[in-house]
Amino acid sequence: MRITARAWVAVLLVAPLFSLFVATFSNAAGLDDGYPPGEAAPGRTCAADAVGQKTVSSFTGKALSCTLVNGIARWWIDGDPLPAVEVAVPTSSAPPAASGGPKAAAPVAAANAFMWNKGVKVTKGSKFITIAGERPAQVLIPGSLKPKVAAPLIVALHGFTASTSELISLMDLSAEAYKRGVVLAVPSGTRNNDGLTFWNATGSCCDFNGSGVDDSQYLMDLVKQVSSKVSIDQKRIYFVGHSNGGFMSYTVACNNSDKIAAIVNLEGSTFADPSLCNADHPVSVLQINGTADELIHIAGGNVFDDPKQPYPSVLDETSYWAGINGCSTKVPAVVGKAKFNYEAVVAGSETTKSAYKCPKGVAVETWTITDGRHVPKLNAAFVSAVFDFLLAHKK
Repeated sequence: MRITARAWVAVLLVAPLFSLFVATFSNAAGLDDGYPPGEAAPGRTCAADAVGQKTVSSFTGKALSCTLVNGIARWWIDGDPLPAVEVAVPTSSAPPAASGGPKAAAPVAAANAFMWNKGVKVTKGSKFITIAGERPAQVLIPGSLKPKVAAPLIVALHGFTASTSELISLMDLSAEAYKRGVVLAVPSGTRNNDGLTFWNATGSCCDFNGSGVDDSQYLMDLVKQVSSKVSIDQKRIYFVGHSNGGFMSYTVACNNSDKIAAIVNLEGSTFADPSLCNADHPVSVLQINGTADELIHIAGGNVFDDPKQPYPSVLDETSYWAGINGCSTKVPAVVGKAKFNYEAVVAGSETTKSAYKCPKGVAVETWTITDGRHVPKLNAAFVSAVFDFLLAHKK
């Protein structure tokens, strides 16, 4: 399926609780979202007088209902949860429009979308707390934390159009957080004019409505709020992101390289122009990509095939961070001959690892998942290895 720039579509294959979900900018505008023109498809608008009607998707075979979604009639997969009711964010979250120009619509919070699904198991002694406000975030405080010992913090970021539940379904960080004694914060992006969640990471991804919301500041404010609730080791603050969340992990590291110890970017990218990254302190980086990713390509490209939305190759983005970290900027060397089984659908051990030669205490690595797609089926060994990478580095 070819996804064009005009569609502004993300295809997300999530856990068993969620079906294939495709959200489009506007069916009425005749945009190419990969479905046949004129047919009912998940996320497409339907006529207001068709609310309550049912059909079957010719692409997924799923039963669809014409349902009101935040006041807009859309085809929705039967049984899938509806987005939370939108909550307006104060206009201070976005910069004022230039004089005489059109005003960007104020972003809206994803509201209750921050709630993890009921299937997430919470180990005995652990608890959730909610950081309230216009953009609430749920935080897992594992019962394994040691008294009077500051804990590492991981902030995990979902992809474009996704929810926090879908992120945890993609890679369940909660069990490993308990095992390692790590506090886990899972915030949600804001919603754009079509009700789709996003992070304003770079000019290419994914604030397509131009709201200007400062997600980098929001996330660092969240770190401060979490630190006020539980003792956090300020030398071990980490970000993990998928897709648009991966873009955002890079951006928050660019803007706060003196505070963030390491990031993991799964199937995401960063600024095409490295001069837009303001990093001036080392940050350990793990970049993970699938060779069959249909959206973000190892060789670089354009988000949704729009030449106005470029992103760099994996080699370019990692060599940039190798330079920041004082590493050799030569092509990273493969780490041994070992392959790792981190993807449950691809047969055998499919993942190889490469690393730049770096000073002690910092690292820049790339993991390549052979035949891995944009939303891979990751196993517990993958999550454990990600924690190994993060916790091996501190400021």
